[in-house]
Amino acid sequence: MKTEPSRTAAKAARSGSEEGSAPALDFDMDHAVPALVARAGMRMGQAFSKQLKAFDLNLTEWRVCASLHHRPHQRLSDLAQNTAAEPSTLSRTVDSLMQRKVLVRDRSGADARALALSLTPEGVALTERIIPLAHLYERVAVAGIPKQHVALLKDMLHRLYENMAMLDGDN
Repeated sequence: MKTEPSRTAAKAARSGSEEGSAPALDFDMDHAVPALVARAGMRMGQAFSKQLKAFDLNLTEWRVCASLHHRPHQRLSDLAQNTAAEPSTLSRTVDSLMQRKVLVRDRSGADARALALSLTPEGVALTERIIPLAHLYERVAVAGIPKQHVALLKDMLHRLYENMAMLDGDN
């Protein structure tokens, strides 16, 4: 039996609060984790998007290329999870990148019946021209933060993502 998201969320909120304290009725966006994560991500994405224009890519297209460079032969469903793109947006993005000869559909290694996506040689070359810029933007974003804290931040962001499955209604 699925738990209603509102009950699950209420239970999660209670378990995270101090025992005996009433839930806060204020929601300070300056200190709310979802707002802080979104705000930081938006700022980084907007800044990097300006640089991507020189390569005739938008941020979603870059994420697709980077994901396929790191892990070739992905199915569309895997790519959607790895890029956090909405399925309809991802489908249009993939079509556009295929028309521009950046991506190609091929047979999955694990299942010859399944279609997967990979970068073309041109797509690999394009992605490899952008990777140093992506590394620069990440270095700027984490400047002044000790390496062990950056590693901890990455672990915590993965955990935040995994924790949200509780509210997806799939459990």
